[in-house]
Amino acid sequence: MLVISAKSGQLGNRLLLFANYIAFGIENNLMIINPAFEEYAEFFQSTAKDLFCCYPPPKISINSNNYMRSKYYQLNCYLAQNGFFKSLEITREKPFNWSDNQRLEEIKTGWITFMKGWLFRDGWFVNDTQMLRKYAQEIRQYFTPLKKYTTNVFKLISSLRKDADIIIGVHIRQGDYAQHQKGRYFYHTEQYVKVMGSVKQLFNGQKIKFLVCSNAEHDSSLFKDFDYYFGNNHIIEDMYALAECDYIIGPPSSYTRWASFYGDKPLYAIVDINKEPTLKDFVHYYEWKGVFYDDEDWSKSFWEWLN
Repeated sequence: MLVISAKSGQLGNRLLLFANYIAFGIENNLMIINPAFEEYAEFFQSTAKDLFCCYPPPKISINSNNYMRSKYYQLNCYLAQNGFFKSLEITREKPFNWSDNQRLEEIKTGWITFMKGWLFRDGWFVNDTQMLRKYAQEIRQYFTPLKKYTTNVFKLISSLRKDADIIIGVHIRQGDYAQHQKGRYFYHTEQYVKVMGSVKQLFNGQKIKFLVCSNAEHDSSLFKDFDYYFGNNHIIEDMYALAECDYIIGPPSSYTRWASFYGDKPLYAIVDINKEPTLKDFVHYYEWKGVFYDDEDWSKSFWEWLN
């Protein structure tokens, strides 16, 4: 049994990390428990009523609320930090590679292991996702949002599909990105609009609609040259609406990476805001060839590969 005992980033990071653990668990016949998913458990069918956030889902679950999940997470932190069970910390210097047979044997022969750290992957590179691809159906099913969210996403996308040949989702990430990595991927709305114009030209002659999802408010007049709609301004509905688009645009972010994975849609990560994108720049999740996604130099490796 593996317990994810520490939080890593926000929603996108935690979904990707949990998904990798699930794939690892299925492949090695291990149960995964994720108390670190506490803030987001309420949004998904498999975790909303499961205090432990288990995979595989338990036959009998314990109903819970946010307070209970918070206390349960704190308990697991205490157990991990005070040596009650075997604990494994994954660091940048020592990431967890699934092909490390010694570590794998230690985990499989132990009763319970508390895991801490982000760099838990099927290999060193971000696209080493054979197991994630192998178990994609199970993972997507597990992370199906509650019906009230999927219904709202369906209504939004259905309205966009009317008279549209292609829907392009645009994730405008501002807010926290002003400080993230010293503002490296913070772009002004006008810069996103310029990228949208370049992408629109790639589909000349077709009816294009844009779905704009953002964590900030924007002057609607900036989008006057496009047939566009704003998302529902809900963390889950926007993410899963992006997954339903035909193409996705956004800065490097695990939020859009999850949308790309879940919807199996090509994503253009805006690494260079001054570049005019081509169709080759839209990449499916399994085609990425950069270093670990949270590495601040990943974009350099990814960009060198594209060019």
